[in-house]
Amino acid sequence: MALMLVVWALRMPEHPHSQSPDELFLSWLHDARLADQFDSDASALAHGKQVCRTLGDGGPKRGSAADKFAVDLFCPQLVDGFQVIETATVRGTFVLTGEGLNAGSIASDGESCHGGNGYADINRNANVIVRNGETEILDITSLGDGRGDNRTCTFSFSFSIPDGQDRYVVSVSHRGDYIYSFDQLASQGFHVRLGG
Repeated sequence: MALMLVVWALRMPEHPHSQSPDELFLSWLHDARLADQFDSDASALAHGKQVCRTLGDGGPKRGSAADKFAVDLFCPQLVDGFQVIETATVRGTFVLTGEGLNAGSIASDGESCHGGNGYADINRNANVIVRNGETEILDITSLGDGRGDNRTCTFSFSFSIPDGQDRYVVSVSHRGDYIYSFDQLASQGFHVRLGG
């Protein structure tokens, strides 16, 4: 977030006023390394303009650093009281261990692995879903490739969370819900073992 604020402060006087708000918005996003959270420049612009529509309809005056850029450029009359919510990238691991599970619960070729038999849902495409206390989805990712053998299979992944939620409920496939605070996830990550 500190990088975003520095970029914002430096970019304000540097860009000539001949640039359109759309061009400035995209430039600020790229300079602050925030553009990669959008599929394309077009989706970034659509998101930015939606932020202003939501605020104009009485929505909460808070959002991401990218949202703040949008408010500054597309609806500056709504900037008073807007709060930038901190986001954290959470590193996660999901470890499937063969001990305590049924034989054949991990399928492996010696390098890559995934769940087998009753654990076939634990594979590279299994969803990791993060929700808040109101069950709104905050982020979705997948487990990705498993590494290990038929005794231990480890999946490593990451997801992003915004601060300000009452709780964060993380689920992997249908293997239960894990509840955390923002500080717990931001400082400790998400690490779960299934099996012995």
